[in-house]
Amino acid sequence: MHNFWKWKTFWAAIATIATAVGAYAAGEMALFQLLQLITTSLLAVFLRHGVAKGG
Repeated sequence: MHNFWKWKTFWAAIATIATAVGAYAAGEMALFQLLQLITTSLLAVFLRHGVAKGG
């Protein structure tokens, strides 16, 4: 099991998701933009996991 909390990619994804949720709650972005940011952030974490697992 990898230590996700030690990865900069993981923390960047968490920060992006938190910022996106905050912007959506404030009415600054649409729902599809929120979903795009969440999807991209999770994709980055999963790719990072795949690279760490394969290497």
